[in-house]
Formats: sequence, structure tokens, C-alpha cells
Amino acid sequence: HRYENYIMALCEFHEDGSPSMMVSEHGFRCKSCGEHGSLEYLYQKVSGRVVIREYTKNPAAWIWGKWEEKFGSLKNIAKIAHRNLIDNPDDAHYLIQRKIESYIKAGTLGYLDGYYTFPVRDEYDEIVGITARASPTIQTKKNRYTTSHDCPSKLYIPSWRTVLKNAELYLVYGIIDSWTLHASGYAGITGLAGQTINPEWLERFRKTLYIIPDKGEEKSALELQSHLGWRGKTLLINWPENCKDLNDIHCRYSSDTVSELIEKAKERYIHD
Repeated sequence: HRYENYIMALCEFHEDGSPSMMVSEHGFRCKSCGEHGSLEYLYQKVSGRVVIREYTKNPAAWIWGKWEEKFGSLKNIAKIAHRNLIDNPDDAHYLIQRKIESYIKAGTLGYLDGYYTFPVRDEYDEIVGITARASPTIQTKKNRYTTSHDCPSKLYIPSWRTVLKNAELYLVYGIIDSWTLHASGYAGITGLAGQTINPEWLERFRKTLYIIPDKGEEKSALELQSHLGWRGKTLLINWPENCKDLNDIHCRYSSDTVSELIEKAKERYIHD
């Protein structure tokens, strides 16, 4: 069964009566037996052939080993990157451009070796991972976001307190947009890998989940909504000219405009 960003198939690792194996560009995982791995591993299982690949060096593939060897734990990496950004405010130019510089302290945001760091916290405020975003000076199509190895959380949440307290949650497709939601007074959630959101990651939240896709990504949002049942509601924003996501609206207009457009989209949803 093919969906927008993944397929469901019969699992190759156990007797499977209905499709329980999720396969995407990032790999595979069986929701029944728990087997998981890379696409190469799955191909070897299905075909019986050994895959030999020549890997090109991606900067994002080795920064974690470099940082862990130099600084030790993830907490140390986050702390050092944050201190570096505080001591060198000129490095915050991208965050200033996106109008989220006021949350550098609250989010322990940092800057290290050309990457902006966004610590991933659990509900107890413990750092369990870090997502790094390549700055515009080193960003490429393949080098944009990268997350520390074996991060137990798949969601980035600017404020767990707000998410746990509020009756309504708002899911967007990017970390910068999640901070835009927070700035506008909403309980924001996003995935660590941009538009790839597994419905299972949202299972613990038994409350209304408004999905706000970027302009042009409405189809994937509706697909996610179909897996969320009564909780999922897709909001179709009336995008101003030259705006494709919430942060664009925040930057070109204001956080009040973001709130206004979200509330109007909610009114249309209820009316429709």
C-alpha cells in the first residue's frame, strides 16, 4: 500500500498476514515484530544479494563523531554550542533573520562549526538528542538537517509545559516553524526530519492535533490526518504573497498575523 512518504508491505522477517512493515527513504521498521534497518539491509533480505555502495562524504555524516570525541556528551555539545552563540552574537544572523533570536536562551540554541544546534528535550527537560541545521553558508540539498545518533525522541517540542497543558496541539513541518508557533502562543510540535512524520510518534497525545502544512504540502498533511482519527485536523492557511510557511508570515508580517491566519483557518475548518 503506497502512501505519500512511505509504503506498508508484508514483513520479510516474520509470517505476516497483513502489511505491517513501514518502508520509507530512511529505511524500514516492522510495527509487528520490531525488525528495522536500512534499505540496503532490506534489499539483501529480499534479493539474497550483497549490496556494495561507494559512499560520498557528507559533512553531516561525521560531525557527531567529531563533536562527541572533542566534547564528550550531548549535554556538553549543547552547552558549548550555546555558549559559543552567546559569546559570538554575530553568529546568530540566521536566527535573527528568522526572528527567533529571543528564544536562544529558552531553547539553549547554539552554533558550532557552521551548524545551528537545537537540543531535543524530553518532558522532564532532559537533553536526549540534538538536531543541527546547516547555516545558509554551508547548506546544500543533502546537507541541511542532521540529528545525533540514536535519539530516542522523534519529535521536537519547544515547550513541553505548553504541550502537556494545552487542549489543542499544532503540528508543523520544521523546527523554525515550531518556534514561530511558540512565539504566537500555540503548543507547537514538529518532527526531527522535516516533513517525515510517523503517526506512531503522536500516539501519546490524546487531544486535538491541528496539522499546518507548508504551502504545497497539503496532500501529505491530509494523509497524516487519515492516520490520526478524531485527533487530526488539517488547517489550510490562506497564504499571503511570497509566504510558504508560518515563519515566512512571522518574518514578513508579525506573530499576530500568524495567529490571525491560524484562527481564520480554524473557523473555515469548523464551518466546512
